Amino acid sequence: MCNIAGYTGDRQAAPILIEMLRREEYIDGGICTGIATIHEGKMYMAKVVGNVDELLRQTDALHFPGTVGIAHSRPGGNLASQAHPFADKNENLALVLNGTLRDVGTPEFYQHSADVMKGFLDRGFPIRTAIPKNGAHHVLTNGMSYHDTEPYALYIGDKVDNGMDIAHAAAAALAELPADIVLMCIHAALDGVITAGRITRPVTAGICQGETFLATTALAFPEDRQYRNIVPVPVASVAQARPGSLTITDAVIEGIRVQEIDHALASAAYARMEALLQGQKDDPKCIYDMPFFEEWRDIWSEPLVDCAYKTESGLLKPYAALMYEILWDFHKQGRLHSVHGDIKGKPITRFWID
Repeated sequence: MCNIAGYTGDRQAAPILIEMLRREEYIDGGICTGIATIHEGKMYMAKVVGNVDELLRQTDALHFPGTVGIAHSRPGGNLASQAHPFADKNENLALVLNGTLRDVGTPEFYQHSADVMKGFLDRGFPIRTAIPKNGAHHVLTNGMSYHDTEPYALYIGDKVDNGMDIAHAAAAALAELPADIVLMCIHAALDGVITAGRITRPVTAGICQGETFLATTALAFPEDRQYRNIVPVPVASVAQARPGSLTITDAVIEGIRVQEIDHALASAAYARMEALLQGQKDDPKCIYDMPFFEEWRDIWSEPLVDCAYKTESGLLKPYAALMYEILWDFHKQGRLHSVHGDIKGKPITRFWID
């Protein structure tokens, strides 16, 4: 799973974002890495194939100006053009996304995604992630395919260019192409503001005096801050972070339903995670060993999804968010321990609990 980070405050954003990525990139990530900041109405962006260290070797990212920014680390990819962040047409907006099309990846979804991208192509928009073929995506009229995330960046940027505020633009993009995802974006015209649109994938806010941190998991947050609050952005919502605050906007993501994590569901998931990680110091587990989506689907009340691309009854499920919330709870109890291991040549964090 990709990892995302955001910061807005009164300090230089880039070093903070880099440190947050370091803390979470091998939970799952570390293969492609990128960052974007905004300063005086200009966007600064860099992305590479490789981890945070590679980003610092190849670019000047650590020294990017600006006190607001976003960053991303993904567990796959072999082209820098496929790394996050992605930009809109005029490179005023930068966007990162974490998620999967696992439940909604139907032929209808890919056809609609292609139709959206064809509309941009016909209007002369640059398709910066153009590649010969990308999984199940349709080939466009220029003979190329594209990255899953680029339609969201182009869509939101286009709506903003045509007068829509960025929160409602993010909601419209998520309603247009709904999936098990979360996105964060910054815009050159909105210094100090991070817009986070969440359907199911996790994003947590850490709020301090004059600073707000956003990340896939609170495990990424710097430990030397006094946090007034650490809270998840609600599912199926669009929030905006400013220095020292997080506001849930009135922008509605139409046409999706997300399963509520009630006490019974959370208790069942917690018990399974505890049994899996308890006393595993000699055989610690990574997130791939936590089978919420596959083997533990019985804890969810309905097995399928409900959005424009599925007709069966069901709900999108915040299973990744639930996993990270449980790990964070173990951490707060002082029970969570971790070590870097290796899976098929890729370093990754493994966990156990007392």
